[in-house]
Amino acid sequence: MLNLESVLSAMPGAAPVPGLASAWRWSPNPMFTFTAALSTDGRHNLQVNVRGPYDEALVTALLAHARAHDGTFVGQGRPLVAVGGFHHDGTPFDTVGVAAAEVHGYHAAENPELSAVTYAVFPAYASEISGRENEEEAWGRFRKMLQPNKLDRTEVPFVKMRYHNTRTRSMSKGDARGFAPLDTLVRELELLDGAPGSFVEWENRHGAVRRADSTGAGLTLTHDATPEPVNPGQLEDVARTSVQ
Repeated sequence: MLNLESVLSAMPGAAPVPGLASAWRWSPNPMFTFTAALSTDGRHNLQVNVRGPYDEALVTALLAHARAHDGTFVGQGRPLVAVGGFHHDGTPFDTVGVAAAEVHGYHAAENPELSAVTYAVFPAYASEISGRENEEEAWGRFRKMLQPNKLDRTEVPFVKMRYHNTRTRSMSKGDARGFAPLDTLVRELELLDGAPGSFVEWENRHGAVRRADSTGAGLTLTHDATPEPVNPGQLEDVARTSVQ
């Protein structure tokens, strides 16, 4: 079996992390800083990769929180998990995100055995992760949308949407809702007014679905199978509130 303590402590330039047992930090180049900590059972690696400015106190807090709750994700077979209840003074993050090996790819090329027992830990917001993402969705969120290696990143709420606008002739592909930035949802909602036959449908992290339609008589918003009239100015507020 892989001796994780030996492997991690032997990383080039690795040094113990003050205030966190069984944890090491190393920097392969001036741009990146990696910090790893053993899980509670000592058989898994919890790792924070940072690109750019490094905040030792924040990273230490992330790893301590992940370790304290690692029973919620280690060996659970979920590709992307949100560990709530996180707080660290001076940062807005309220959640610790955790991605499994098939999503993060850490160490995959140089040490596949280490990669297989590594969980990527990163600062997150409760609005971003549903916990129901399949492997493909988790990969896309982690690799393309969330910027997990940046400690100063902004919130990227979970938004899946589809839409069709008869005036702009813009539309999503297929019948399935796909991930999109919140700004895209807001923009398409703003374009509904005066475009009869158009719609925007979106889903939040809880799986709740809303749909706004443009008709000849105005706009309607449907939630829980109940359509109600709505004015254009309300839609942005509804969108931003609904994805929290």
